[in-house]
Amino acid sequence: MTDQIEQFFADDGSLLSIPVKTPKRIAVLNRIAQDFTEGSKYSEKEVNTIIARYHDDTAAIRRYMIEYGILERDSASIYWLISNGE
Repeated sequence: MTDQIEQFFADDGSLLSIPVKTPKRIAVLNRIAQDFTEGSKYSEKEVNTIIARYHDDTAAIRRYMIEYGILERDSASIYWLISNGE
């Protein structure tokens, strides 16, 4: 899948577009998730800072990451990466 998602990234690593097809979208989100550290907690501002390296629509990317089970969020808007084992 890695080769198939390269088309969505610019040479500088930024995201050109959010894939429409779910499997490719999830692969792109997982690529972005590599910038998060498992076991670390992040404020919404910190999450947005990481996502902004890839795309301006941080809210959409953040929502997708929660929707597809990549990030989790608590009631205090603290985020963390979901490990593959959960």
